[in-house]
Amino acid sequence: MHQNPGRHLLELIFPNLEHWLATGYPPERKPIVNAFEELESNVRYYCRQWPAVFSTAHGATITAEDGTEYLDFFAGAGALSYGHNNPLLVEVAIEHLRQGKILHSLDTKTVEKRRFLEAMERLVLAPRHMDMVIQTVGPTGATAVEAALQLAQRVTGHRGVVGFSGSYHGMSYRAASISASMAPRALVAHVGEFVALPYVAQLTDHDLTLLDAALDATIDGQRVGAVIIEATQGEGGARPFDPLYLRALRERCSARGVLVIADEVQAGVGRTGSFFSFEGSGLDPDIVCLSKSISGLGLPMALNLVRRRLDEWTPGEFSGTFRGNNLAFATSAAMLEHYWADAQLEKSTDRRGALVHSSLEAIAAEYGHGTFRVRGNGLLCGLDVADTELASNIAAAAFARQLIVETCGAGDTTVKLLPPIVIDDDVLVEGLTRLRDAVASVHPRP
Repeated sequence: MHQNPGRHLLELIFPNLEHWLATGYPPERKPIVNAFEELESNVRYYCRQWPAVFSTAHGATITAEDGTEYLDFFAGAGALSYGHNNPLLVEVAIEHLRQGKILHSLDTKTVEKRRFLEAMERLVLAPRHMDMVIQTVGPTGATAVEAALQLAQRVTGHRGVVGFSGSYHGMSYRAASISASMAPRALVAHVGEFVALPYVAQLTDHDLTLLDAALDATIDGQRVGAVIIEATQGEGGARPFDPLYLRALRERCSARGVLVIADEVQAGVGRTGSFFSFEGSGLDPDIVCLSKSISGLGLPMALNLVRRRLDEWTPGEFSGTFRGNNLAFATSAAMLEHYWADAQLEKSTDRRGALVHSSLEAIAAEYGHGTFRVRGNGLLCGLDVADTELASNIAAAAFARQLIVETCGAGDTTVKLLPPIVIDDDVLVEGLTRLRDAVASVHPRP
C-alpha cells in the first residue's frame, strides 16, 4: 500500500504534481513574464499609448515605477480635474476610512450624502437658480446618460433622440448608440432611434433649418423625446458650441415639449471655468449628467440633476448597486465647499485657459503652415493638426518628453489638453513647452 494514500490520490489526478509543487504553476501554464500582455484583455488601449508602469502621483505629476516623472495633461480623461491625490481630499478620505464611516449605502440616508446634497444645493444649484433634484445613479457617466434617456422617454412618451456629430456619451449599449463619434462601430449601429446634427461653431440660418426639421421628424418611426448635447465637446475635438445655437435649441425644444439633456460628464465641474460648460448660453437643460471629476478625487461617482417638475420616477424605478459611494460623497462635498464657495477657481481656470489658448496659437502660427486650428474652452483645449498620423506622432513625441496627452476628434487629428484645473502656473508652462518641443521634433517650421 502507498505510504501516503492522500498523496497517491493527488498523483493519480495530477500526474505532474512534483513539477507543480516545485514551480508553483501547473505544467500546462508557464510562469507569467508580463502580466499586462498575458493576462489583460486585448481591449486595453491607453497602456498601448503610454508604455510605462505607473506607481505614484500627485498634482499634475505621475511617476512610473522606474522613477520617471511625467506631466499629466490627460488627468484620467477629465476625472482628475482637481489633481492626482489632492491633499485636501486625500485627508478627507483617510479620515473617513479611519473612523469606520459608511462606504456602501445604496440610496439609504447617510451623513455623508446629506452633506453632499446640501453642498450641491448651496454652492451649485441655488446660486444658478436651478430648481433641480439630485439623482445618484451609480459609478459612471454612461449610467447617468442611460438614466437621462429613460426619464426623457417616460416624461415625453417618445424614444427618438437628437444628438450631434462628434458626440460621445459612454460605452453602455444605448449611450454608445447615441454617440455619433462611435457610429462606425457595428455593435451599436443598428440600435436606431437616433439622428446626429452637425456641430455648430457659428450659428447660421441653415443650422436652425436642420434643427427644426430634426425635431419635427420621426426617427425610425419614433417622435423625438430628447436632445442630448455636450455644450463643449471633449472627444469630439475640444469644440464649444456657439452659445446662440444653444439658446435657439432651448427655445425650439421648449416649444415642442422635447427635453434637453446636457452631458457635462467631461466638460463640467469647472473644467471650462464655470461649473457647467453651458453657463451663460441660455441652454437651461432639463437634465444634467455629471460624473468623472464630481468626486474631486477620481472616485467612481455619477449623478443627474433633474428639473424638479420632471422628476416622475417611481421609487426604485431606476436603481444601481453602487449609487451610494459615501467615500465619494465625502470628498465631493469637501471639494465643493473648498473650491466653489467663491469665484477664485473659476477666475484662475479662465486665466490658465487663456494661457493655454495663446500658447497653442503660437505653436499653430510657427508650425502649422496655416492648417492648424486651436479650439477649446477653459482648460479643455485642443490643437487640430488636420492629420491623423501627425497628431499621433506629436502625442508620442510628447510622451518621450514626459508629457501625457491624447488625441481626439474626427480622425483623431486633434491633440487634446486636459491638465488639472488646479495646476500650478509654472507646471502648466513647462507642459506647454514640452508640447511645443514635441511638435517641432515631428513637424519642423516651413
